[in-house]
Amino acid sequence: MNFEGGFLLFVGLMIALPILFVLPRLVNWLAGRKLIPLWLTFVLVPAAIICGSLYLDTAGTVTPVKVVEKRETIDLGRNGSWHRRLSLHVEYQPPDELIPAPLTLGCDAATFDALHTGQTVEARVLSFKQAFKFARLKNRSTFSFMAGLFPHTPQGPWKESTAIVHKITHITKFYRHRAGSSPLRWPYDIVQLNFTPDGRTEAITAVDTIEAASMPNLAEGNSVRITWPQDDPRGAKIVGARPGAPWANWFYDIGEWVVLFVAIFGFLAVIGFIKRRRKRARMRAATG
Repeated sequence: MNFEGGFLLFVGLMIALPILFVLPRLVNWLAGRKLIPLWLTFVLVPAAIICGSLYLDTAGTVTPVKVVEKRETIDLGRNGSWHRRLSLHVEYQPPDELIPAPLTLGCDAATFDALHTGQTVEARVLSFKQAFKFARLKNRSTFSFMAGLFPHTPQGPWKESTAIVHKITHITKFYRHRAGSSPLRWPYDIVQLNFTPDGRTEAITAVDTIEAASMPNLAEGNSVRITWPQDDPRGAKIVGARPGAPWANWFYDIGEWVVLFVAIFGFLAVIGFIKRRRKRARMRAATG
């Protein structure tokens, strides 16, 4: 999408979402009864997004675009979550325009690695009055996007190589909203590794989550041995490092809340049991 269209779409959503949330309540209040179910808003928004994506699949004009820049970024969250973004910054020539229009396209890993800066590739472009431009690569669709949301299990043989530690993020605390933080029982590191797989010319970034205590001397800039699946080099693992267990910390944290809720529920159940016994005793005394 172009920058202007993306900005206008963002502003439009910021205005439309509150209206869609308030409108059913206003209509129901004016009518004095429930004419519009409140859950309808939560259905319409994702339905509109899916329908718009399917419309791009069918009505988008196939046009050549030129790859201007490839960008691979790793977004890290405070509590150890991370997300990889592979994007292509491209330009295409709209009809009846002299200046090429910039677009940003999402991309799967295989296509991202196969393309090079300056190369031309086909994309589906949907333009509305030149203000909104939506596009995706021709080999991608709504269904391939949805399939990409599910985790991929590496297949094929594993290889060994050497990588450079680009960045280490130490996860030692769990941060709660408005409740401070608490130290993790099993700290772990999120390690970003740069290396060039065999048969390729461009370096990639792999991410490995390891137990902090298994490699205490690991530092940025170090060279480490890795093993990686042939069909997914970004799934590389550091040789000799024990896998980190974020879920173990989450389970421990959730376990404390479960114990607390069980204790509260048990206390309330005992109070309720005592009250019911006293009530039955009073009823027997009144009828006796």
